[in-house]
Amino acid sequence: MRSTLPGGLELVSAAPYEGVAQELIRRLKFSARLALAEVAAERMVRAWGATQAGWLVPVPPAPARERARGFDDAAILTRLVANGCAEARSLPCLVRADGPRQVRRSRIERTADPPKVDLLRESFVLPPGEIWLVDDVATTGATLIACAAVLRSAGAERVRALTFARADN
Repeated sequence: MRSTLPGGLELVSAAPYEGVAQELIRRLKFSARLALAEVAAERMVRAWGATQAGWLVPVPPAPARERARGFDDAAILTRLVANGCAEARSLPCLVRADGPRQVRRSRIERTADPPKVDLLRESFVLPPGEIWLVDDVATTGATLIACAAVLRSAGAERVRALTFARADN
């Protein structure tokens, strides 16, 4: 599935966020069924294209959520997608501040108060080439758009997004 988020951010998703895909995300994130990340990543590689090249940047979790879960699902997906593509490389370069949980927030709340994202280090220099944000699911796109804005302001030539699932809003 290809779509465009507000602000022109191109998005490639492997599946709609419903049925089996929605259940896979829930079990991965909230039941720590990490083996499901392999299934999701394989579908993401298929949707994106195994011959694609670019830098894959995991969308950072809020620190409190990562501590509570004990893992970062976007980082796991990024690593697995990079392993499935000969010319893709992982580039963990973003951090996120704790803030309100996105779950159960309305579209208006999410877009009015997106997550606070920044570069890992102020002096971080982005490599040339395409940058792809990687996350498990795009619902409103607020987090992806916030991440893309940071990368663009840091000089990224082109930023797009790759997710396992996309909510049809």
